[in-house]
Amino acid sequence: MSVLFKKEMLEMARSYKWVWMPLVFIALGIMQPLTSYYLPDILEEFGGLPEGAVFEIPLPGSEQVFAETLGQFSQIGVFVVVLALMGSLAGERSSGTAIMILAKPVSHASYFLAKWAAGMLLAIVSYLTGAAAALYYIFLLFDPIAFEQVLLSSLFYMMWLLFTVTLVLFLSTCLKRSAAVAGAGLVILIVLALASSIFVEPMMWTPGHLLALSNLAIQSEMLDGLWKAVISTIVVCAVMVSGAIGYLKRREWVQG
Repeated sequence: MSVLFKKEMLEMARSYKWVWMPLVFIALGIMQPLTSYYLPDILEEFGGLPEGAVFEIPLPGSEQVFAETLGQFSQIGVFVVVLALMGSLAGERSSGTAIMILAKPVSHASYFLAKWAAGMLLAIVSYLTGAAAALYYIFLLFDPIAFEQVLLSSLFYMMWLLFTVTLVLFLSTCLKRSAAVAGAGLVILIVLALASSIFVEPMMWTPGHLLALSNLAIQSEMLDGLWKAVISTIVVCAVMVSGAIGYLKRREWVQG
């Protein structure tokens, strides 16, 4: 598995994923605090207000700005993660690389888990760089945030990334085309996030509730449904990993 993991890391470096993915998260992390702080000036300059009109917007709290930054990560950032990982298995399957690797004394579990570990590392590093950029400008322009709040909120969000990476790699195992993986993954993630914001109580037993927990944690509010979301995420991810490895062992996977 260590050899396969190094191979995945090298491929990610050669395709510049270690450059452009963190840069996207950094851009998102910087954009939200700057936009929140300079919004009154932007509206005054480009809002088409009549001369002499006064348009005052209260400065948001630092916790609210970080929560809005997480919202940006949940929308554009998740799209970037799906885009980066959609061809991890489907691409190698269609190109014939998978059959060359699995023809050697390599276990199917090592083959999948190496890609899963590399994908998780890429997603978490990208998130941490983006969060660090956001916190720098939040501390610069707004009030500081307690480290405990940021840490707890980030843990919930990284669990959401765990679910996202596992889902994309599971779909990349089951579907033959990378475009189908991206489409199905984005639809599932968007529907899950929307359903969790609309049907709060029943959706606490789903990974989608992790996004709400992340926002609640940064604002020091009650974490309703914490264990429900954590347990369901671990169970769902374990089932998807087991299912993907089991499907890899079928002869028609490499022949397809």
